[in-house]
Amino acid sequence: MDVAAVTRQNRVYWEAIAAGRLGEPVEFFRAGGCALSDDELAATGDPAGLRVLHLACSIGDECLSFAQLGAVRVVGVDISPTHLATGRAKAETLGVDVDLREGDLTALDPELTGFDLIFISGGGICWVPDLDAWSRTVAERLAAGGRVVISEHHPLWEVLTVAGPNQLTVTGDYLDPTRRGYSDSAKAPQVTLGMTDPLPPHTSFVWSLGQVVTALLGAGLIIRALREVAQPELYQGLGPAAGALPAAYLLVAERPAAS
Repeated sequence: MDVAAVTRQNRVYWEAIAAGRLGEPVEFFRAGGCALSDDELAATGDPAGLRVLHLACSIGDECLSFAQLGAVRVVGVDISPTHLATGRAKAETLGVDVDLREGDLTALDPELTGFDLIFISGGGICWVPDLDAWSRTVAERLAAGGRVVISEHHPLWEVLTVAGPNQLTVTGDYLDPTRRGYSDSAKAPQVTLGMTDPLPPHTSFVWSLGQVVTALLGAGLIIRALREVAQPELYQGLGPAAGALPAAYLLVAERPAAS
């Protein structure tokens, strides 16, 4: 696979839908709102005093939240310049110091290193073409004792489609990560729902939990926690059984402290 070509193609896709992705309004943050969920905050811990890198940061709402919660350095990286421009405008209006920069998740700027926390949120890791290379990059950019937190849609949810009350169909391959387009529109970025014009081609990846864990371990990280989470609203139409299935997961891994 030509990873650079996949990234270029996906950048075109994200630019095509960027105009409709504005995130939370400035007033949300001025009122003390936080773009991180309670589960995500429990996984990341108190960011006060930490150096934080958010990968696939999109419009940077979580970056703004990390900064407002006291992180001493916040860097967000994304492939879409329009998304980043939206985030920079909000940061300037709020007077919040965040560094939002364009970049490839597996080819980060050399000076981006020494982070206490690397975060990647929902709809992020599915755009990583080479999971092993990405995991090595994450491990290299963490300070000793630093953590990576992955908050992501569950790969099982990614391959299942609601067919009716208490009925699911398999519309993806859990064992083959490569996904070109979406056979189930509910798995696509929400802003695309209702769009009628054809979108540029794009490639995403449904990485299984086994693949994610194995890649992180192979990069020398220690798995500290893996929590699978129900989000019944993501199985809309399934009925009560929706609460019995995982829809998201939170994984915490750590770079060993220097001996």
